[in-house]
Amino acid sequence: MDEKQIEQWLKDGIITKEQAQKMLADTSQYKKEQSSNKLIVAISTIGTILLGIGVILFIASNWMRFSNIFKVVILLGATFGSYYVGYICRYQKQNLPKAGASLIFLGALLFGATVFLVAQMYHINANSHTLMLIWLIGIVPLVYTLKTTPIAALATFLFYIWAALFVFRNFSFQEACGDFFYLPVLYLVVGVLAFGIGALHYLSDDLKAVARTYRISGIKIGMLALFLLTFRFFSGHYDNFNIRAGAMPSRQFITGLIIFSILALIFIIIDRILNPSKSKTSILECYISLGLLTVALVFFFFPSTTNIYPLLFNLILAGIIFTLIFIGYQREDIRLVNIGMSYLVVLVVVRYFDFFWDLLPRAMFFMIGGAILIIGGIAIEKKRRELKKQFGA
Repeated sequence: MDEKQIEQWLKDGIITKEQAQKMLADTSQYKKEQSSNKLIVAISTIGTILLGIGVILFIASNWMRFSNIFKVVILLGATFGSYYVGYICRYQKQNLPKAGASLIFLGALLFGATVFLVAQMYHINANSHTLMLIWLIGIVPLVYTLKTTPIAALATFLFYIWAALFVFRNFSFQEACGDFFYLPVLYLVVGVLAFGIGALHYLSDDLKAVARTYRISGIKIGMLALFLLTFRFFSGHYDNFNIRAGAMPSRQFITGLIIFSILALIFIIIDRILNPSKSKTSILECYISLGLLTVALVFFFFPSTTNIYPLLFNLILAGIIFTLIFIGYQREDIRLVNIGMSYLVVLVVVRYFDFFWDLLPRAMFFMIGGAILIIGGIAIEKKRRELKKQFGA
């Protein structure tokens, strides 16, 4: 609700003048509280980051002076101390919920620092996927007990890093060089997997925030992977140079990709049968996930010497963009609309450079491109605000 809407209700006789004044005062107070909350969150987050950096730098600068036992005690004390104070502030006394949430998040970060610094004591390879898995497993209980979005977002971030480390485990850079060019395929599959895992969390009403975090992260990582695959550098050949011709995937990478693909397929089937979100568009989401998984595997196992795959991925990305906007409109979800519109702008700009860089004079190229960006940006922002207001109402 905003001032214009209240004024329109007053003009139409739906509310009285006294009611309008009361509603305007409440709206103004609500906006002030929201602004204050955002400021508190920003300050708390910055403070949390600075405090975490300070603790880590203090330990690192005095690393050689401390015994191993003392190091472990300091690290664990800082970690569980952050958890305890954050819990007291947010849940027990509930007097500083924002600061408490930031301290809990700091504890999750310090736990990761503890894992890696203890591993350094015993000369364990810092690139080991096991360390990242331990960090992930260590914060998973927080995700399901506290059900906070920041911790869930950190868990998904760690999961994506672990997935890459898992397929590259025990590899030197030279051995893994060829596999790096297949990372977009891996993350397209992992994004589908994360989306399926998130959908299953809708079976519990208490985990809706966690479910949405997982699903949005899956959409974002999948969209990024799709975008990279629209380039000939990753999916075709460029000036008679085909990166996939000389960069064969390792058996270890293939095994990891198959494992993640099987898991993604299992979650797609479960989501299709159960429809945890009880959404009308759930079937469409399952079919899209299955389609993306199929295309990723076909591209990986059946390479082509032509540029058919870049064309295919461009069409798929365009289709996913409009599907996101459509589903976002159907569900009145401005987040999905924003993701779709953002990638629509990026795709148009990139393809404009691809098609017209060599065809137009430079002055004409930049003038036309600038005009398209200005007009398109104004139109998209105007439409986004209209949808946001419509969804909010």
